[in-house]
Amino acid sequence: MPPVDFRLLLVTDRHQTRGRSLAMVLSDAIKAGVPAIQLRERDLSTGELLSLAHEIQTMTMAGSVSLIINDRVDLAMALNLDGVHLRSDSLSPVPVRRLIGSHRLIGVSTHSVEDVRRANQSGADYIVFGPIFETPSKRSFGPPLGLNLLTDACSQSSIPVLAIGGITCERVREVRRAGAHGVAVIGALLTRDDIGEAVRAFAHALET
Repeated sequence: MPPVDFRLLLVTDRHQTRGRSLAMVLSDAIKAGVPAIQLRERDLSTGELLSLAHEIQTMTMAGSVSLIINDRVDLAMALNLDGVHLRSDSLSPVPVRRLIGSHRLIGVSTHSVEDVRRANQSGADYIVFGPIFETPSKRSFGPPLGLNLLTDACSQSSIPVLAIGGITCERVREVRRAGAHGVAVIGALLTRDDIGEAVRAFAHALET
């Protein structure tokens, strides 16, 4: 299995970039050293998503950044991306691994300790667990799970757990203390006027 060599995962949502192009915002994040990006634009057509993924891949390859796409195994293969991120109700990692090979990453979204156990057993490389705190982008996944459940999830997982949902720089220390390998972030990066400064602040918080 490939190593999960990042503690900060930037999850995209072009509706949260405050009118700026997603590519421009991501370019600034890459220049600032963001280590991994999850392309999560579920309302785009296949053609639009392919075009966007190709544009972003050009930047991530130049910056040695891992580019992971949501659910679309076909596009991950077509563009030779670094991995696929699966929803909790999506395909199991088992058939996905057969398709994408052992050299690409498989991440899985999880919302319960049982989800975490299942992802571990089915060969995922890492888990995104949440929402930990209250956040508008994750309300559809139910109420915040909180730090106690995060601690439980991390103790049940032999693969890295990234906390998501309402994650700010100020909260990095407490989710790391709960056992999280790192964090997955949407709004706290994409909505910032200076995303480069925000990326550097998160990187510093994750190092301390």
